[in-house]
Amino acid sequence: MAPNILSLILRNRELRTARAERTKVTIGIAASLTLLAASLLPASGASATEYKEPDYSKFKVEDGQITLEFWSWVGGLDNTVKDFERAYPNIKVHVNNVGGGPAEYQKLQTALKAGSGAPDVAQIEYDFLPSFIVTDGLADMAQYGANEAKPYFVPWTWGQVSPDGKTVFGIPQDSGPLALNYNKKIFDQYGLSVPTTWDEYAQDAEKLDKASGGKVKMGHFYPTQAPWLIGLAWANGGVFFKAQGDTWIQTLNNAAAEKTLTYWSDLVKKGFVSSIPGFTAEYYTALGAGQIASSVEAAWGPGVTAASLIDKTSGDWRAAPLPQWSKGEPLRSGNWGGSCDAVTKQSKHPKAATLFAIWLNASKNPVVANWIQFGIFPVAISGLADPDLNAPDKNPSKFFGGQNLVELYSDASKAVSVDFAWAPWFAFANDNYNKQIDALFTGKMTPKQALDAWQDECLKNAKADGYDVKGQ
Repeated sequence: MAPNILSLILRNRELRTARAERTKVTIGIAASLTLLAASLLPASGASATEYKEPDYSKFKVEDGQITLEFWSWVGGLDNTVKDFERAYPNIKVHVNNVGGGPAEYQKLQTALKAGSGAPDVAQIEYDFLPSFIVTDGLADMAQYGANEAKPYFVPWTWGQVSPDGKTVFGIPQDSGPLALNYNKKIFDQYGLSVPTTWDEYAQDAEKLDKASGGKVKMGHFYPTQAPWLIGLAWANGGVFFKAQGDTWIQTLNNAAAEKTLTYWSDLVKKGFVSSIPGFTAEYYTALGAGQIASSVEAAWGPGVTAASLIDKTSGDWRAAPLPQWSKGEPLRSGNWGGSCDAVTKQSKHPKAATLFAIWLNASKNPVVANWIQFGIFPVAISGLADPDLNAPDKNPSKFFGGQNLVELYSDASKAVSVDFAWAPWFAFANDNYNKQIDALFTGKMTPKQALDAWQDECLKNAKADGYDVKGQ
Protein backbone atom coordinates (compact mmCIF):
# COMPACT_ATOMS: atom_id res chain seq x y z
CA MET A 1 0.00 0.00 0.00
CA ALA A 2 1.42 3.36 -1.00
CA PRO A 3 2.09 5.68 1.94
CA ASN A 4 -0.25 8.58 2.44
CA ILE A 5 0.81 12.04 1.36
CA LEU A 6 2.04 13.52 4.63
CA SER A 7 1.02 17.02 5.66
CA LEU A 8 2.25 19.15 8.49
CA ILE A 9 -0.39 21.46 9.93
CA LEU A 10 1.06 24.15 12.11
CA ARG A 11 -1.16 25.51 14.86
CA ASN A 12 -2.44 29.05 14.80
CA ARG A 13 -0.68 31.31 17.21
CA GLU A 14 -0.65 34.96 18.04
CA LEU A 15 2.35 36.92 16.92
CA ARG A 16 3.55 40.27 18.15
CA THR A 17 5.95 42.42 16.18
CA ALA A 18 8.72 44.39 17.84
CA ARG A 19 7.36 47.67 16.52
CA ALA A 20 3.66 47.37 17.31
CA GLU A 21 1.32 45.95 19.92
CA ARG A 22 -0.83 44.24 17.39
CA THR A 23 -1.31 40.49 17.10
CA LYS A 24 -1.71 38.40 14.05
CA VAL A 25 -2.57 34.81 13.35
CA THR A 26 -0.29 32.73 11.25
CA ILE A 27 -0.87 29.42 9.63
CA GLY A 28 2.38 28.01 8.38
CA ILE A 29 1.95 25.85 5.37
CA ALA A 30 4.05 22.71 5.29
CA ALA A 31 3.61 19.80 2.99
CA SER A 32 5.16 16.54 1.95
CA LEU A 33 6.68 17.21 -1.40
CA THR A 34 6.53 13.71 -2.80
CA LEU A 35 4.57 12.94 -5.93
CA LEU A 36 3.74 9.29 -5.38
CA ALA A 37 3.01 7.26 -8.46
CA ALA A 38 -0.67 7.15 -7.60
CA SER A 39 -0.73 10.92 -7.41
CA LEU A 40 0.32 11.21 -11.03
CA LEU A 41 -2.41 8.97 -12.42
CA PRO A 42 -5.75 10.28 -13.66
CA ALA A 43 -8.59 10.51 -11.17
CA SER A 44 -10.36 7.28 -10.36
CA GLY A 45 -12.30 6.00 -13.33
CA ALA A 46 -10.47 8.16 -15.86
CA SER A 47 -8.49 6.71 -18.73
CA ALA A 48 -5.13 8.09 -19.79
CA THR A 49 -6.83 9.96 -22.68
CA GLU A 50 -9.99 11.10 -20.89
CA TYR A 51 -9.50 14.60 -19.56
CA LYS A 52 -11.41 15.18 -16.33
CA GLU A 53 -12.34 18.71 -15.25
CA PRO A 54 -14.46 20.13 -12.43
CA ASP A 55 -18.11 20.92 -13.09
CA TYR A 56 -17.75 24.67 -13.51
CA SER A 57 -21.52 25.16 -13.27
CA LYS A 58 -21.18 24.59 -9.53
CA PHE A 59 -19.27 27.86 -9.18
CA LYS A 60 -21.79 30.70 -9.08
CA VAL A 61 -20.38 34.14 -9.84
CA GLU A 62 -21.53 37.66 -9.05
CA ASP A 63 -24.15 39.36 -11.24
CA GLY A 64 -23.40 41.98 -13.85
CA GLN A 65 -20.32 42.76 -15.89
CA ILE A 66 -17.10 41.81 -14.11
CA THR A 67 -13.48 42.73 -14.74
CA LEU A 68 -10.80 40.75 -12.90
CA GLU A 69 -7.25 42.00 -12.39
CA PHE A 70 -4.75 39.13 -12.53
CA TRP A 71 -1.07 39.44 -11.59
CA SER A 72 1.17 36.75 -13.05
CA TRP A 73 4.60 36.32 -14.58
CA VAL A 74 3.52 33.61 -17.06
CA GLY A 75 3.94 34.66 -20.67
CA GLY A 76 1.11 34.30 -23.19
CA LEU A 77 -1.74 34.50 -20.69
CA ASP A 78 -3.33 37.37 -22.62
CA ASN A 79 -4.25 34.84 -25.28
CA THR A 80 -5.05 32.02 -22.87
CA VAL A 81 -7.70 34.00 -20.97
CA LYS A 82 -9.62 34.68 -24.20
CA ASP A 83 -11.02 31.14 -23.98
CA PHE A 84 -12.30 31.93 -20.50
CA GLU A 85 -13.85 35.20 -21.64
CA ARG A 86 -15.63 33.42 -24.50
CA ALA A 87 -17.04 30.87 -22.06
CA TYR A 88 -18.05 33.59 -19.60
CA PRO A 89 -18.97 36.71 -21.63
CA ASN A 90 -19.79 38.73 -18.51
CA ILE A 91 -16.24 38.33 -17.16
CA LYS A 92 -13.19 40.11 -18.54
CA VAL A 93 -9.69 39.31 -17.28
CA HIS A 94 -6.93 41.90 -17.38
CA VAL A 95 -3.56 40.18 -17.18
CA ASN A 96 -0.82 42.27 -15.63
CA ASN A 97 2.66 40.75 -15.94
CA VAL A 98 4.29 42.43 -12.95
CA GLY A 99 7.32 40.13 -12.99
CA GLY A 100 8.09 37.22 -10.73
CA GLY A 101 9.71 36.82 -7.34
CA PRO A 102 10.57 39.71 -5.00
CA ALA A 103 9.42 42.40 -7.45
CA GLU A 104 5.86 41.10 -7.49
CA TYR A 105 5.79 40.06 -3.85
CA GLN A 106 6.90 43.41 -2.50
CA LYS A 107 4.29 45.19 -4.59
CA LEU A 108 1.60 42.73 -3.52
CA GLN A 109 2.50 42.87 0.17
CA THR A 110 2.43 46.68 0.07
CA ALA A 111 -1.03 46.68 -1.52
CA LEU A 112 -2.41 44.08 0.90
CA LYS A 113 -1.15 45.95 3.94
CA ALA A 114 -2.43 49.26 2.59
CA GLY A 115 -5.89 47.84 2.06
CA SER A 116 -6.10 48.89 -1.59
CA GLY A 117 -4.36 48.36 -4.92
CA ALA A 118 -4.21 44.55 -4.85
CA PRO A 119 -5.43 42.44 -7.79
CA ASP A 120 -8.36 40.04 -7.68
CA VAL A 121 -6.04 37.09 -8.38
CA ALA A 122 -2.29 36.83 -7.83
CA GLN A 123 0.21 34.14 -8.70
CA ILE A 124 2.28 33.21 -5.62
CA GLU A 125 4.92 30.52 -5.20
CA TYR A 126 4.29 27.89 -2.53
CA ASP A 127 7.38 28.86 -0.53
CA PHE A 128 6.16 32.47 -0.24
CA LEU A 129 2.49 31.70 0.40
CA PRO A 130 2.82 31.51 4.23
CA SER A 131 4.11 35.09 4.36
CA PHE A 132 0.97 36.28 2.55
CA ILE A 133 -1.29 34.27 4.83
CA VAL A 134 0.33 36.05 7.76
CA THR A 135 -0.52 39.39 6.16
CA ASP A 136 -4.17 38.29 6.28
CA GLY A 137 -4.77 39.61 2.81
CA LEU A 138 -5.84 36.40 1.07
CA ALA A 139 -9.42 35.18 0.84
CA ASP A 140 -10.48 31.73 1.98
CA MET A 141 -11.56 30.39 -1.39
CA ALA A 142 -13.38 27.52 0.30
CA GLN A 143 -16.21 30.02 0.89
CA TYR A 144 -16.67 30.11 -2.87
CA GLY A 145 -16.59 26.36 -3.47
CA ALA A 146 -12.89 25.84 -4.12
CA ASN A 147 -12.83 22.46 -2.39
CA GLU A 148 -14.96 21.12 -5.25
CA ALA A 149 -11.77 21.24 -7.32
CA LYS A 150 -9.60 19.32 -4.86
CA PRO A 151 -9.96 15.85 -6.50
CA TYR A 152 -8.59 17.21 -9.77
CA PHE A 153 -5.16 18.19 -8.46
CA VAL A 154 -2.08 16.26 -7.35
CA PRO A 155 -2.67 15.76 -3.59
CA TRP A 156 0.53 17.30 -2.18
CA THR A 157 -0.02 20.52 -4.12
CA TRP A 158 -3.48 20.90 -2.63
CA GLY A 159 -1.85 20.48 0.78
CA GLN A 160 0.34 23.47 -0.04
CA VAL A 161 -2.68 25.76 -0.43
CA SER A 162 -4.98 24.13 2.14
CA PRO A 163 -2.98 23.73 5.36
CA ASP A 164 -5.85 22.34 7.42
CA GLY A 165 -7.71 20.56 4.64
CA LYS A 166 -10.59 23.02 4.91
CA THR A 167 -9.45 26.56 4.18
CA VAL A 168 -8.12 27.18 0.68
CA PHE A 169 -5.69 30.02 0.03
CA GLY A 170 -4.99 29.33 -3.65
CA ILE A 171 -5.46 26.96 -6.57
CA PRO A 172 -2.32 24.92 -7.40
CA GLN A 173 -0.77 25.83 -10.73
CA ASP A 174 2.53 24.01 -11.12
CA SER A 175 5.47 22.36 -9.37
CA GLY A 176 9.23 22.33 -9.87
CA PRO A 177 11.00 18.98 -9.37
CA LEU A 178 14.67 19.20 -10.37
CA ALA A 179 16.53 17.54 -13.23
CA LEU A 180 19.69 18.20 -15.25
CA ASN A 181 19.27 20.10 -18.51
CA TYR A 182 22.25 19.82 -20.86
CA ASN A 183 23.30 20.89 -24.34
CA LYS A 184 23.79 17.60 -26.17
CA LYS A 185 25.63 19.28 -29.03
CA ILE A 186 28.28 20.60 -26.62
CA PHE A 187 28.47 17.28 -24.77
CA ASP A 188 29.00 15.43 -28.06
CA GLN A 189 31.57 17.96 -29.29
CA TYR A 190 33.75 17.56 -26.21
CA GLY A 191 33.11 13.86 -25.59
CA LEU A 192 31.26 14.33 -22.32
CA SER A 193 29.03 11.64 -20.89
CA VAL A 194 25.83 12.53 -19.07
CA PRO A 195 26.82 12.47 -15.38
CA THR A 196 24.88 10.29 -12.99
CA THR A 197 26.80 11.44 -9.88
CA TRP A 198 28.09 14.79 -8.71
CA ASP A 199 31.64 13.39 -8.79
CA GLU A 200 31.17 12.61 -12.48
CA TYR A 201 29.74 16.10 -13.00
CA ALA A 202 32.83 17.69 -11.44
CA GLN A 203 35.10 15.49 -13.57
CA ASP A 204 33.22 16.50 -16.71
CA ALA A 205 33.52 20.14 -15.64
CA GLU A 206 37.30 19.91 -15.40
CA LYS A 207 37.53 18.04 -18.71
CA LEU A 208 35.37 20.62 -20.46
CA ASP A 209 37.34 23.52 -19.02
CA LYS A 210 40.60 22.12 -20.35
CA ALA A 211 39.20 21.11 -23.73
CA SER A 212 37.50 24.45 -24.37
CA GLY A 213 40.29 26.59 -22.96
CA GLY A 214 37.89 27.85 -20.30
CA LYS A 215 35.46 29.23 -22.87
CA VAL A 216 32.63 26.84 -22.01
CA LYS A 217 31.33 26.39 -18.47
CA MET A 218 30.01 23.01 -17.45
CA GLY A 219 27.07 24.44 -15.56
CA HIS A 220 25.52 27.33 -13.75
CA PHE A 221 25.07 28.38 -10.12
CA TYR A 222 22.08 30.64 -9.41
CA PRO A 223 23.56 33.23 -7.01
CA THR A 224 20.29 35.04 -6.26
CA GLN A 225 17.89 32.09 -6.03
CA ALA A 226 17.85 30.60 -2.54
CA PRO A 227 15.16 28.02 -3.46
CA TRP A 228 17.52 26.58 -6.10
CA LEU A 229 20.19 25.77 -3.53
CA ILE A 230 17.52 24.62 -1.09
CA GLY A 231 16.14 22.25 -3.73
CA LEU A 232 19.57 20.69 -4.30
CA ALA A 233 20.17 20.28 -0.56
CA TRP A 234 16.64 18.96 -0.20
CA ALA A 235 17.56 16.18 -2.64
CA ASN A 236 20.26 15.20 -0.15
CA GLY A 237 17.96 15.19 2.87
CA GLY A 238 18.35 18.83 3.90
CA VAL A 239 15.63 20.25 6.17
CA PHE A 240 15.47 24.03 6.58
CA PHE A 241 12.27 24.61 8.55
CA LYS A 242 10.10 22.33 10.63
CA ALA A 243 7.53 22.52 13.39
CA GLN A 244 8.02 21.08 16.84
CA GLY A 245 4.76 21.51 18.68
CA ASP A 246 4.04 25.25 18.64
CA THR A 247 7.67 26.11 17.94
CA TRP A 248 9.49 26.53 14.65
CA ILE A 249 12.93 24.97 14.15
CA GLN A 250 15.13 26.71 11.58
CA THR A 251 18.30 25.05 10.26
CA LEU A 252 19.47 26.98 7.20
CA ASN A 253 23.02 25.81 7.91
CA ASN A 254 22.18 22.11 7.93
CA ALA A 255 24.80 19.57 6.86
CA ALA A 256 23.23 18.92 3.45
CA ALA A 257 23.18 22.65 2.68
CA GLU A 258 26.84 22.99 3.66
CA LYS A 259 27.84 20.02 1.51
CA THR A 260 25.88 21.39 -1.46
CA LEU A 261 27.14 24.96 -1.19
CA THR A 262 30.75 23.83 -0.66
CA TYR A 263 30.56 21.67 -3.79
CA TRP A 264 29.18 24.41 -6.02
CA SER A 265 31.36 27.14 -4.51
CA ASP A 266 34.42 25.08 -5.38
CA LEU A 267 33.28 24.70 -9.00
CA VAL A 268 32.62 28.44 -9.27
CA LYS A 269 36.00 29.27 -7.72
CA LYS A 270 37.78 27.02 -10.22
CA GLY A 271 35.97 28.73 -13.09
CA PHE A 272 34.20 25.54 -14.14
CA VAL A 273 30.70 26.88 -13.48
CA SER A 274 29.04 30.20 -14.30
CA SER A 275 27.58 32.39 -11.56
CA ILE A 276 25.81 34.93 -13.77
CA PRO A 277 22.52 36.00 -12.13
CA GLY A 278 19.80 33.84 -13.65
CA PHE A 279 16.89 35.07 -15.76
CA THR A 280 18.94 37.98 -17.10
CA ALA A 281 19.85 38.97 -20.64
CA GLU A 282 23.49 38.22 -19.84
CA TYR A 283 22.64 34.70 -18.74
CA TYR A 284 20.53 33.86 -21.79
CA THR A 285 23.11 35.37 -24.11
CA ALA A 286 25.73 33.03 -22.64
CA LEU A 287 23.37 30.07 -22.84
CA GLY A 288 22.44 30.79 -26.46
CA ALA A 289 26.09 31.30 -27.44
CA GLY A 290 27.04 27.84 -26.18
CA GLN A 291 29.08 29.17 -23.26
CA ILE A 292 27.18 27.11 -20.67
CA ALA A 293 26.79 23.37 -21.24
CA SER A 294 24.22 22.46 -18.60
CA SER A 295 22.03 23.71 -15.79
CA VAL A 296 20.03 22.16 -12.98
CA GLU A 297 16.46 23.25 -13.68
CA ALA A 298 13.00 22.80 -12.25
CA ALA A 299 10.27 21.31 -14.44
CA TRP A 300 9.31 24.79 -15.60
CA GLY A 301 12.91 25.55 -16.61
CA PRO A 302 12.86 23.99 -20.10
CA GLY A 303 9.89 26.15 -21.06
CA VAL A 304 11.56 29.32 -19.81
CA THR A 305 14.74 28.42 -21.69
CA ALA A 306 12.84 27.74 -24.91
CA ALA A 307 10.84 30.95 -24.65
CA SER A 308 13.94 33.00 -23.85
CA LEU A 309 16.29 31.60 -26.52
CA ILE A 310 13.60 31.13 -29.20
CA ASP A 311 15.60 29.49 -32.05
CA LYS A 312 19.10 29.68 -30.60
CA THR A 313 20.30 26.14 -29.74
CA SER A 314 16.78 24.82 -30.34
CA GLY A 315 16.84 21.03 -30.61
CA ASP A 316 20.27 20.81 -28.99
CA TRP A 317 19.04 20.37 -25.43
CA ARG A 318 18.12 17.29 -23.43
CA ALA A 319 17.11 16.57 -19.85
CA ALA A 320 18.39 13.82 -17.58
CA PRO A 321 17.78 12.73 -13.98
CA LEU A 322 19.49 14.80 -11.31
CA PRO A 323 23.00 13.47 -10.52
CA GLN A 324 23.29 11.71 -7.16
CA TRP A 325 25.91 11.96 -4.44
CA SER A 326 26.64 8.23 -4.51
CA LYS A 327 26.71 5.90 -7.49
CA GLY A 328 23.95 3.33 -7.63
CA GLU A 329 21.68 4.95 -5.05
CA PRO A 330 17.97 5.41 -5.79
CA LEU A 331 17.03 8.64 -7.54
CA ARG A 332 16.44 11.54 -5.19
CA SER A 333 15.40 14.99 -6.29
CA GLY A 334 14.36 18.29 -4.76
CA ASN A 335 11.79 20.92 -5.69
CA TRP A 336 12.31 24.51 -6.81
CA GLY A 337 9.30 26.74 -7.05
CA GLY A 338 5.83 25.81 -8.07
CA SER A 339 3.01 28.25 -7.56
CA CYS A 340 -0.68 28.82 -7.03
CA ASP A 341 -3.24 31.46 -7.93
CA ALA A 342 -4.71 33.16 -4.87
CA VAL A 343 -7.73 35.44 -4.50
CA THR A 344 -7.17 38.55 -2.40
CA LYS A 345 -9.61 39.89 0.18
CA GLN A 346 -9.70 43.15 -1.75
CA SER A 347 -11.44 41.48 -4.70
CA LYS A 348 -14.97 42.76 -5.28
CA HIS A 349 -15.72 39.60 -7.24
CA PRO A 350 -14.21 36.71 -5.21
CA LYS A 351 -16.63 34.15 -6.67
CA ALA A 352 -15.67 34.98 -10.24
CA ALA A 353 -12.01 35.15 -9.23
CA THR A 354 -12.23 31.66 -7.71
CA LEU A 355 -13.88 30.27 -10.84
CA PHE A 356 -11.16 31.80 -13.01
CA ALA A 357 -8.32 30.42 -10.85
CA ILE A 358 -9.81 26.93 -11.00
CA TRP A 359 -10.48 27.08 -14.74
CA LEU A 360 -6.97 28.36 -15.49
CA ASN A 361 -5.32 25.43 -13.74
CA ALA A 362 -7.77 22.57 -14.31
CA SER A 363 -9.15 23.13 -17.80
CA LYS A 364 -7.38 21.35 -20.64
CA ASN A 365 -6.83 24.29 -23.00
CA PRO A 366 -4.98 26.57 -20.55
CA VAL A 367 -3.06 23.66 -18.99
CA VAL A 368 -1.72 22.55 -22.39
CA ALA A 369 -1.18 26.14 -23.59
CA ASN A 370 0.74 27.11 -20.43
CA TRP A 371 3.06 24.10 -20.86
CA ILE A 372 3.72 24.68 -24.55
CA GLN A 373 4.06 28.47 -24.35
CA PHE A 374 5.96 28.84 -21.09
CA GLY A 375 6.70 25.37 -19.69
CA ILE A 376 4.33 25.55 -16.72
CA PHE A 377 4.52 21.97 -15.42
CA PRO A 378 0.89 21.15 -14.56
CA VAL A 379 -0.42 19.71 -11.32
CA ALA A 380 -3.87 19.01 -12.69
CA ILE A 381 -4.03 15.21 -12.60
CA SER A 382 -5.57 14.93 -16.06
CA GLY A 383 -3.09 17.47 -17.36
CA LEU A 384 -0.14 15.29 -16.42
CA ALA A 385 -1.67 12.35 -18.26
CA ASP A 386 -2.69 14.28 -21.38
CA PRO A 387 -0.77 13.20 -24.51
CA ASP A 388 -0.90 16.72 -25.94
CA LEU A 389 1.78 17.74 -23.42
CA ASN A 390 4.18 15.31 -25.07
CA ALA A 391 3.95 16.72 -28.61
CA PRO A 392 7.55 16.44 -29.93
CA ASP A 393 6.96 19.19 -32.51
CA LYS A 394 5.98 21.79 -29.92
CA ASN A 395 7.99 23.51 -27.20
CA PRO A 396 9.38 22.82 -24.75
CA SER A 397 9.74 19.23 -26.07
CA LYS A 398 10.75 20.49 -29.52
CA PHE A 399 13.50 22.63 -28.01
CA PHE A 400 14.71 19.48 -26.24
CA GLY A 401 14.94 17.37 -29.39
CA GLY A 402 11.41 16.02 -29.08
CA GLN A 403 12.09 14.49 -25.66
CA ASN A 404 9.15 13.55 -23.44
CA LEU A 405 9.93 16.03 -20.66
CA VAL A 406 6.68 15.42 -18.79
CA GLU A 407 7.63 11.78 -18.26
CA LEU A 408 11.15 12.63 -17.06
CA TYR A 409 10.01 15.35 -14.67
CA SER A 410 7.14 13.20 -13.41
CA ASP A 411 9.75 10.60 -12.44
CA ALA A 412 11.74 13.36 -10.73
CA SER A 413 8.62 14.38 -8.83
CA LYS A 414 8.24 10.88 -7.43
CA ALA A 415 11.80 11.15 -6.09
CA VAL A 416 11.22 14.30 -4.02
CA SER A 417 11.40 13.46 -0.33
CA VAL A 418 8.72 14.05 2.30
CA ASP A 419 8.43 16.39 5.28
CA PHE A 420 9.47 19.73 3.87
CA ALA A 421 8.08 22.96 5.29
CA TRP A 422 8.23 26.65 4.43
CA ALA A 423 8.23 29.28 7.16
CA PRO A 424 6.21 32.52 7.09
CA TRP A 425 9.43 34.58 7.19
CA PHE A 426 10.91 32.92 4.11
CA ALA A 427 10.69 36.18 2.14
CA PHE A 428 13.33 37.67 4.44
CA ALA A 429 15.45 34.51 4.25
CA ASN A 430 15.24 34.58 0.46
CA ASP A 431 16.55 38.16 0.29
CA ASN A 432 19.18 37.65 2.98
CA TYR A 433 20.59 34.67 1.06
CA ASN A 434 21.77 37.01 -1.70
CA LYS A 435 23.81 39.01 0.78
CA GLN A 436 25.58 35.92 2.11
CA ILE A 437 26.30 34.44 -1.33
CA ASP A 438 27.77 37.76 -2.45
CA ALA A 439 30.08 37.68 0.57
CA LEU A 440 31.03 34.10 -0.29
CA PHE A 441 31.89 34.81 -3.92
CA THR A 442 33.83 37.98 -3.08
CA GLY A 443 36.06 35.98 -0.74
CA LYS A 444 34.76 37.44 2.51
CA MET A 445 33.31 34.17 3.81
CA THR A 446 33.66 30.43 3.51
CA PRO A 447 30.57 28.36 2.60
CA LYS A 448 30.11 27.43 6.26
CA GLN A 449 30.44 31.04 7.39
CA ALA A 450 27.93 32.18 4.77
CA LEU A 451 25.37 29.59 5.89
CA ASP A 452 25.96 30.36 9.57
CA ALA A 453 25.41 34.06 8.89
CA TRP A 454 22.26 33.24 6.93
CA GLN A 455 20.99 31.13 9.83
CA ASP A 456 21.82 33.72 12.51
CA GLU A 457 20.44 36.76 10.73
CA CYS A 458 17.21 35.04 9.69
CA LEU A 459 16.72 33.61 13.17
CA LYS A 460 17.17 37.06 14.70
CA ASN A 461 14.72 38.60 12.25
CA ALA A 462 12.07 35.91 12.80
CA LYS A 463 12.26 36.32 16.56
CA ALA A 464 12.02 40.10 16.23
CA ASP A 465 8.85 39.62 14.19
CA GLY A 466 7.36 37.63 17.06
CA TYR A 467 7.79 34.06 15.88
CA ASP A 468 8.50 31.31 18.37
CA VAL A 469 11.55 29.90 16.61
CA LYS A 470 14.89 28.43 17.54
CA GLY A 471 17.89 26.83 15.89
CA GLN A 472 19.09 23.28 16.41
